[in-house]
Amino acid sequence: NRQIYFKNKFEFSQDVGWLPINVPFTFDFMLSDQYQLYPLKYTLVPIINSVRWQIGDIKGPMILRGNWEVEASLGVVAIPRGPETHYFTYIMGMRRNFVPRNWRVTPYFDRRAGLGYIDAKGPLGVPYAQGQDFTFTLNMGSGLRYNFSPRCAVTVGLNWMHISNGNLSEHKFDPNQHDPWGVENYGINVVGPMFGVDIQLHRHPRHSE
Repeated sequence: NRQIYFKNKFEFSQDVGWLPINVPFTFDFMLSDQYQLYPLKYTLVPIINSVRWQIGDIKGPMILRGNWEVEASLGVVAIPRGPETHYFTYIMGMRRNFVPRNWRVTPYFDRRAGLGYIDAKGPLGVPYAQGQDFTFTLNMGSGLRYNFSPRCAVTVGLNWMHISNGNLSEHKFDPNQHDPWGVENYGINVVGPMFGVDIQLHRHPRHSE
């Protein structure tokens, strides 16, 4: 599998998900907030195109053996359940590939963060909807990759997606404003399966050293 995971390998991937499970914000403990769910539920269907760059060769002992990838992604997200209808995002991050010797199946874990645009309905008075169009995005996922060859693979896993404006839609009390406290931020936190295809961007295999 050193013909599959090696330094300076570039790949293109397309991932499609179905994220219907609403959960509390994972990092509420860092904000001294209580884990809670809101009455308004969302389902997100992300289609994410990514370019991945493997920044190192396979290293590490036993179950930690593997390498790292840098990811840059553009996503279009349909919202079949929820007051908003669509979301566009740019995210970047890293993926860790755990590579057992001579296996076609390899586990992975990735995390990404970025910016996005949603057609927010909170300013129109929809309860628990998003407070403004500009948002931040967090993504974490884990799953398995099956390598058909050094050039082609498929992945299946679970993905968590968070969308929030970081309370930017809220502000200090201003009696001269139509909404004196601004629009409260609730955010979206959903989990579900993700499926993907990975294609190597050049035909030349890694040369043996």
